[in-house]
Amino acid sequence: MTAADKYFLKANDNYPYDLEAVLEALEYGLSTDDMHPGLLTLMGKIYHRDLRQFEPARECFETSLYSDELYVDTYYAYTHLLLWLNELPKAEDIILRALKVPGIDRPKMLYFKAILHEKQGDYKQATDSLKEAIRHSQTTECHKRYEEEIERLQTKDKRIKEYTAPINIILTG
Repeated sequence: MTAADKYFLKANDNYPYDLEAVLEALEYGLSTDDMHPGLLTLMGKIYHRDLRQFEPARECFETSLYSDELYVDTYYAYTHLLLWLNELPKAEDIILRALKVPGIDRPKMLYFKAILHEKQGDYKQATDSLKEAIRHSQTTECHKRYEEEIERLQTKDKRIKEYTAPINIILTG
């Protein structure tokens, strides 16, 4: 275990409850290894979620993937950022890359894929992605969550169709 790994564990253990301790550990860790994927990903999360500084977050995630393209946590955080920013083509690319990474949480990435399709207005594809996530899920909680999401999407699709249906008005005199 490297010094950077130890600082990463310390920072990760304190996130998000003690940001001062997290930032101190990140600073020390990145000074020993500025390409450590865990440290970069955690820094990216802080830029994204806590500081709302999206470009530095993107840089951290891209550097992390450059450093180690098999570091799974980067894919989750980077996909979340891209979906948040509605950068859908890039998000789709990252999702497809992630699904090829050994050890990736496949149901979680398929859930992101469903969100991507929902943002594109393709509720059928979103539902199909969630059904595939259910096939790969291994916990009752995930299974239920994805089923609830399918229900939500079906209701949303039905309501949108109702709202956008043409209205026939018959005028009588």
